[in-house]
Amino acid sequence: MNQAIEYTKVEQSLLAVGARRKNVTAYLITVNTGAALLRLGKHEFVLTAGSGFWVPFECLHALTVLPGCCYNMINFSARLQQPLCQQAGFVTVTPLLNALLQELNQTQEQSQTNHSPAGRILAVIVDQTAKFSPVTQQICPALPGKLQSVLKKLLERQSPASDDGFSSIEAILGMSVRELEACLIVREAIRLSRSGRNAEQVASELEYQLDHLQALGQTLADYQF
Repeated sequence: MNQAIEYTKVEQSLLAVGARRKNVTAYLITVNTGAALLRLGKHEFVLTAGSGFWVPFECLHALTVLPGCCYNMINFSARLQQPLCQQAGFVTVTPLLNALLQELNQTQEQSQTNHSPAGRILAVIVDQTAKFSPVTQQICPALPGKLQSVLKKLLERQSPASDDGFSSIEAILGMSVRELEACLIVREAIRLSRSGRNAEQVASELEYQLDHLQALGQTLADYQF
C-alpha cells in the first residue's frame, strides 16, 4: 500500500475465488450490488447489497466474489496509529458511512493522500471503524431467520428439504439458485486445481463431467482446468 488507507471500487464481472489466507491489512468491504461470500473458519457468510463486513489484521479467511458483484474495499495499513476493531463480522453501514462511501464513489480526484479530498473522507471513515461492533450470528442478515438454514445448505452444496424461500434468496443474491450452485462447483474445482489435481482428478472428485466442468470454468471464471 502506498497510503495508510486506500479505497477501491470493484465491479466484478466474473467469479473471483480468493485463497484462504491471513491478510496483512485490515479491510472493510461493502457491497453495492450482487453478492460475495466470506469464509471464517468453518462458517461462510453471505454479503449482499447494503451489507458491510469488517476483516481485522491477520484474520484467516477466504473471499469469493460472485459474478456481477460491485463492491467497495477500504484497506487499512498497520502503519495507522488509530486503534482499529479486532473482531471480524458484519458491521452496520450507517447513513454517515454510506454517505462517505458514495462521496468516494463520485470523486474524480485520484489522489488519496492525507490532504486530498478523498484522503480527508478516508480519515473520517477510520474514526467510524472504532465504533464497529461486528456480529456473526447469521450467515446473511438480509434474509429472514427461517431462510438461514436453507441458504447454509445451498452453500454446503446440499439439497434443502424444499425450495420454499428460493425466490427470496435469489432476489437477495441477484442470481438464481442454479447459478449459485454452478459458481460453487467452479469454486471447488478451482481450489482442487490449485492444490495440484489435474483436470481429470478434479472432475472425478466432484463427480462432474469434465467437458461440462471446463465449460463452466471458462464461462464463469475464465479459468482453464
